[in-house]
Amino acid sequence: MPVGRLSDKISPWLIALLVVQLTVVLSFLGYRAWNNTSVECVRCHADKKKLEKLNASWAYVKQEDVEKESHHPYIQCRDCHLGNGRAKDKEKAHRGMLKMLIVGTNGNLIPRQSGYPGPLRESGDDEMFALMPKVRVDGELYMLDYVRNILWHDRDTRTFGFDPEIAAKTCGKSGCHPEELKQFKHTIMGRNYRQRTMRTWLKPYGPHNCGPSFADLPPPEVLTRAGFDYRNTEEIARELNTGFTKEQAEAKQKFCNVCHAGCLDCHYKPSNKKGRHNFVRKPDAKSCSGNGRGASTCHPGAMVSRRGETYIGGDYSIPQGMAPDVHYKKGIQCIDCHPTGEKGMGDMERNASCQDCHIDAEDAHSEDSLHKDMDCATCHISKLGGYQITIWGPGTVGEKPNPFHKYSLYYGVQSPPILMKDQKGIWMPVKVWPHSVGNIKVDVKPSGSVRFRWPKGETRDAYYIVGTFDNLPGNNKHLLWVEIEQAAHPLGKARECESCHASESQVAKSVWEFNDYDGADTFRGRHRIIADSNGLRFVDMENTTPIKVYPGYKLTDFASWIYLKDKWIVPGDFSIRTDRAKYRRYLAIYNKIKEELANIEKKIPPDDKKKKRRFKELKERVVHDLDRAEEFLKQYRGNTVQ
Repeated sequence: MPVGRLSDKISPWLIALLVVQLTVVLSFLGYRAWNNTSVECVRCHADKKKLEKLNASWAYVKQEDVEKESHHPYIQCRDCHLGNGRAKDKEKAHRGMLKMLIVGTNGNLIPRQSGYPGPLRESGDDEMFALMPKVRVDGELYMLDYVRNILWHDRDTRTFGFDPEIAAKTCGKSGCHPEELKQFKHTIMGRNYRQRTMRTWLKPYGPHNCGPSFADLPPPEVLTRAGFDYRNTEEIARELNTGFTKEQAEAKQKFCNVCHAGCLDCHYKPSNKKGRHNFVRKPDAKSCSGNGRGASTCHPGAMVSRRGETYIGGDYSIPQGMAPDVHYKKGIQCIDCHPTGEKGMGDMERNASCQDCHIDAEDAHSEDSLHKDMDCATCHISKLGGYQITIWGPGTVGEKPNPFHKYSLYYGVQSPPILMKDQKGIWMPVKVWPHSVGNIKVDVKPSGSVRFRWPKGETRDAYYIVGTFDNLPGNNKHLLWVEIEQAAHPLGKARECESCHASESQVAKSVWEFNDYDGADTFRGRHRIIADSNGLRFVDMENTTPIKVYPGYKLTDFASWIYLKDKWIVPGDFSIRTDRAKYRRYLAIYNKIKEELANIEKKIPPDDKKKKRRFKELKERVVHDLDRAEEFLKQYRGNTVQ
């Protein structure tokens, strides 16, 4: 191989080309580095006088405040909000900028100045709506009646759903949290898998309180984008005897999407005390409950309204004022019992174990005890709130006509919960309530028996299809079903033995108030739920105050139950069978033990923590294992508790 000078091998033209290429690359990288700044954002938003002239004094913020509140040192505005940090002109600077989405009752986005005048801050005396925009009139605070939701900026502006492409540019970009975003996109929560599985009212399993996925994407293996999809829309329309357009499906889907979470719903927690840029590593119970953004974001929808549960209680319950879960009063947060699972960020463990804390109770309960085939909530939940009736019928969605207005605001209390067995034969408390959807074209037969939505046990929720009914004054045919949802909160003092064993028949009472914005003025009503060897049925359904129907509406739109009162019947044996002699014997033992425990507790000094702890262990043991109760008491008396 000939050896010579490098200049003999490389032509001047090649050298010039390499120099040009290097110059272009360095220029591009230099411009990118120069442009990757928030210098003008900080300069403008830290200028009080300038913001006052722009009527935006609420937007005043300093770089050091953002770093402190967000717990992100050296964070820049553009890292989260994008936009142009070099532009001095407001319009250029804000082009492509991410910001809070203010959703109007008409389903459209509202500009900040009219939708949220003033700073993002907590206000008013209702915690569930603390962050919602308000105005002061005659000294009183009122929520803006044209604002439905406020959403954070990792949402798609068209569908209102979480957008992983936005998250990839912000929370999940390189150097921030890319691995956490990757994990989240694989989870049930991130993919919104269960809701997206429901294609129509009948497929792939029976109807659901939330309705089908009207215009959403099919359930993906990995979430890659946000958007609409109309395959379900077309299939739903074929089952109807009335029109259902893509625009109507979009309106429904948008209001469904606001409920489902993204990164910021869990980890962004603005507050008056800690600042409007406050972030948290560990979400607390209020973050799980929407953090003051109303009853239709995060778990207030599925947990509080639908299941009738509450964990926080008070303002975060429906009806408001219900007692909190005993664990919340102890300072225990949701993720203390529902930690992150194998798939990582967002893979929250659905089934919590009481055994991690209540070892003595679980040991006694898991042995050959009287109640070994019951979960803890069976005894420890006494009432459930939220929806008591749900009717899907013609009305408005986004202030426009739609065949699928969800008349679910029959808010009330059901007590005590009905008990039934799950897929594995374990007794559990459930909330049961009647449903109807109108204008169904096809004939639907009863499902024959209670069916679990996820037979392998992914959830313990069930349903029963009653079938279709005709010849009502309007909206025929009506598809009826009974929603049966497992309840796990609020845990509290155990039910009395008589509430289950006084009779083999179960009887629950439901008292409610209709408070929708469509259909009719507020009215009240009630019904009873009977569950026995002859099945489960709803009886004595009645309104206890007059129904004043709004012009343009019919009773069949929002209260088809008036014509179908005796139709919601679920076959099966729901009785709690009891050996009466055995029950009386164990009840006598239990009452004797309660009396002795009360006497022991009276003698414990208030400041003796050791004795209090030992007494708690004793109590958990004896009340959950009556056969060995006397043995445990003797050990305690002899100071030999192991």
